[in-house]
Amino acid sequence: MPPKLGHIVETVLYTSDLGKLAAWYKDVLGLVPFIELPAVVGFSLPNDTILLLFDRATTTNDKVSEAGVIPKHGADTGLGQHIAFACADANELGEWERHFQEKGVEIAGRMQWEKGGKSVYVRDCEGHLVEIMTRGVWVVY
Repeated sequence: MPPKLGHIVETVLYTSDLGKLAAWYKDVLGLVPFIELPAVVGFSLPNDTILLLFDRATTTNDKVSEAGVIPKHGADTGLGQHIAFACADANELGEWERHFQEKGVEIAGRMQWEKGGKSVYVRDCEGHLVEIMTRGVWVVY
């Protein structure tokens, strides 16, 4: 039996235009970066989680240093990555829908889940599918 896992700490989205994608997350979702470098922009989220945006061109080789090796990661091409953010309840989800409308962000889909949860889906400026969800989507959330 393996050791117990904790929560997801990092979610990474890869991009060919880091500045544009970071601006979308700042402007539309109101996230504030804790790090902004030429190769990565990072946003701290609740519950000790992090959203990292990586310039796809900088993740094609292993990063070797005295501290160790970070293996290359990401994809050379393609989009379609997905990230889901929690919100408090259906009222707050409605606030998100109104916010997206004000920002001119098209709602890609809505879902009423069997367990009572609700989701709203939008696409960021690069096509990644961004979900805002209430509790009641999964058995564990």
